[in-house]
Amino acid sequence: MRCTKCNSRLADHDIWCVNCGSMTEVPNQALSAIKSLKETWMKCQKFHSINARTAGFSIFLGLIPIAVLIWLFNSIVTLSNDAILPYLVNLAIRAIGIAIFLPFLLIPFRLTTSRDNYLLNFQGIREAIKTYPKFLWFSFVCSFYYALIYAICFGLPGLASDPILRLVWIVLLNYWIAIVLPVPILAMVQETSILKAIKLSYKHFHDLRWNIYLLALVLFAINALALILGVLGLLITLPLSWFAIRDYTFRLMDHNLLEYRR
Repeated sequence: MRCTKCNSRLADHDIWCVNCGSMTEVPNQALSAIKSLKETWMKCQKFHSINARTAGFSIFLGLIPIAVLIWLFNSIVTLSNDAILPYLVNLAIRAIGIAIFLPFLLIPFRLTTSRDNYLLNFQGIREAIKTYPKFLWFSFVCSFYYALIYAICFGLPGLASDPILRLVWIVLLNYWIAIVLPVPILAMVQETSILKAIKLSYKHFHDLRWNIYLLALVLFAINALALILGVLGLLITLPLSWFAIRDYTFRLMDHNLLEYRR
């Protein structure tokens, strides 16, 4: 492979030209998130009916309780936000409540770690549930990160906050999504801790952050549309999301990005 700018010879997995520093075609071709998603969709279509049971497990124990909690926190259960301490307690309760149920949306990742396997064996859920503590820790990290940047960017009671920080909050939230999307698979495949997996993703997948974010955005849109059209659509889109994230993470790993240094 050669650089399109300076014609220098490059390795097949090079993301940046070592001579002129320009980005190669690898991120847009071999590491294209949309291309990976299309390939995943083609391979997992025939398993929709079988995988629906595992998706139902996650919807019943994860998605529905989280939706109920969000509704309760925003309509019935209201805590005082007149002072800093009650405000922080309010945020902490919301973060903990959602974090308790979020792992049930992540546990099926344990069933997807075998390459080229697009079947979610529902019988394996009992074994996969053993990963609940690891994903609970992951959920706590994500929930409290959200609470932290929310408190900083939207301000505390009695303390002014610059409106520009609302935009900063959006940037920080979306950047975090791009960092943590590969983390469940990294933690399972590398048999490492959640914090180490987050560090690996941040350090080695940095140059593909836009590709990862694009995948997250497309999967969010697909699942949101499925939810709007009816919860039954999630029985198809949730397994697609799990396998799409797995396949793209494996694709990044196959390009030796865990050993990559820019």
